[in-house]
Amino acid sequence: MKQVYLVPHRCMGCEECLVACEKAHDWETRAYVEIVDGYFPFPMRCNHCQDAPCMAACPKDAIKRSASGAVVVDTALCIGCGTCSLVCPFGVPRVSARTGKVVKCDLCDDRVTRGERPICVESCPKGALQFGEVDEPLAMRRQRLARQLKGALRAC
Repeated sequence: MKQVYLVPHRCMGCEECLVACEKAHDWETRAYVEIVDGYFPFPMRCNHCQDAPCMAACPKDAIKRSASGAVVVDTALCIGCGTCSLVCPFGVPRVSARTGKVVKCDLCDDRVTRGERPICVESCPKGALQFGEVDEPLAMRRQRLARQLKGALRAC
């Protein structure tokens, strides 16, 4: 399953991802930026866990996995109890003050289904947010390291 992942050294904390998320979701953002060590911005959104604790804890089964693999909230079933908020290790789901229902990142499921990238990824001016398979960043780092080693060996 494709995920949104962060390239940390590129994030400048501009929060364009949050603004785009707000616009796309009726002016209610589904993510937030956590400042780590008083300086480093770290955009937080749902990780769409394989064994999602929010899904397991929901007493009304309002949190489900979509066809694309995203963990989404069915607002017609949600009672706004906030149990999912309590069990999420990342603190992402929250009860909306406006609707009384839980809101969380839905990985822009409608966009992904159409073959587009999530709006937060599209809006990131520095490319700090990427969308792909979780193993892709590791594979890219391995390829980069292999090219560097190959160049170093040629220089010897």
